[in-house]
Amino acid sequence: MTRRQTLRAIAVSATASALGAAPTLARVATTPAPAPAAAVPVDDVDAASLHELVEAAAPWSTVTITRDWVVTESLVLTSPITLRFAGGSISTDAHIAVITVRSSDVRIEEPVLRGRDGTVSGLGRGVHAAGTPDAPLRNIEIRGGSISGQSHDGVLLEHVGWFTVSGVTISGVGYAGILMFSCTDGAVSGNRIDEVHQPSPYVNSYGIEAVRATTAGTDRFPRSARITISDNLVRGVRSWEGIDTHGGEEIVILRNRVEDCRVGIALVPSKDEADASKTKYAPLSCAVIGNSVTRSTRGAGSGIVVRGAGETVDSPAERATGVLLRNAVSGYGDADRDAPILVYLTRDLIVADNELQGFGRAISLYHSNADVAVQRNSVLGLERLGAARSVGIAVVATANSGIVAANRVSVGDVGLQCRLAPNALLSVANTWGGAGMDPVVAAGDSVLRFLDG
Repeated sequence: MTRRQTLRAIAVSATASALGAAPTLARVATTPAPAPAAAVPVDDVDAASLHELVEAAAPWSTVTITRDWVVTESLVLTSPITLRFAGGSISTDAHIAVITVRSSDVRIEEPVLRGRDGTVSGLGRGVHAAGTPDAPLRNIEIRGGSISGQSHDGVLLEHVGWFTVSGVTISGVGYAGILMFSCTDGAVSGNRIDEVHQPSPYVNSYGIEAVRATTAGTDRFPRSARITISDNLVRGVRSWEGIDTHGGEEIVILRNRVEDCRVGIALVPSKDEADASKTKYAPLSCAVIGNSVTRSTRGAGSGIVVRGAGETVDSPAERATGVLLRNAVSGYGDADRDAPILVYLTRDLIVADNELQGFGRAISLYHSNADVAVQRNSVLGLERLGAARSVGIAVVATANSGIVAANRVSVGDVGLQCRLAPNALLSVANTWGGAGMDPVVAAGDSVLRFLDG
């Protein structure tokens, strides 16, 4: 199968997911193994110590928390267990992980976890599932409840496979709502993430992020892969990114609402372990489908960004691959090169059936997009940036090739703009509308038109 056939198979599979079929790219997490019949449920009604209660619980037990506890040390789960909250909570005044998971087959139901302060930096976390490269965890589930006021993350998963984080409300955290390092085969769905503060000295922050550590290669710290991020609400990551993967593979970002984030959704590369000033691992075979990405205030940042590895035009480094399909993006593009959709250093990328409104330009093909397919997108609203002309599809720099077909650009000053000759695009059957619009402005033979508006 060719790379383009593989990508189109991704688009078909992920579209089926958007229509309700079972996803095939990122398998949903399995459930923990059933508890043996002999396991006896326990609760904290008469407990003197929550830590002692959990430590004494037999494997596969269900421990129910009914009281409000204040802890100074992390509650550590070292055996398969279900921790169920039924009217109770755990709070801390320390910058610690409220719950640390060190065992596979752990389920946490309806947690209510309160940290000290999410407006300052620290190591405060709601749940930390702490697998390692040599001993990864499996079958971790966190369902429902609320996590707030953590100085670093709401949920941190490291080296975890077959996991689920669903229906959790995470608010007022410092660095990330849900952060995954080298995690695979999981589902992050139906969560609500509100207000990620990014206090000093943090230089970035995230609503949901799937990454890998960069101090060693992928043999030690593999890519996050085969994860479905679906039906989440992420809002208020005003200084950085709503949903992100650095060098992930087969990450499906599906039907999410992303509001008021500096960048809405970002598929970007992971750094080179030998040289932190360079990137090495591009996002591969990722799909961004059916998302709503909006911003109510103007500023720098793009709605959806796809970027491969490399630092220069036409870099030989690994290129980003995947599809952007049926997304609605508005409120972005208020800076140089930014747009509702910005892509560069890609190969065989499909950008199709998106509805876009923004400033300056709607789709920004920056540089080094090889065999890109920009098809059936609709540009519904476009404002000028100062005196510059507004452009529906802007080819900003060089080394871009591919097809621009059946798009509808009904507003703006220019439909398709390609001012630099070292590009090779075929423009087919587009609809360029609007009073006084120049359909195509291109240098030399950089754009070949056929049956084109």
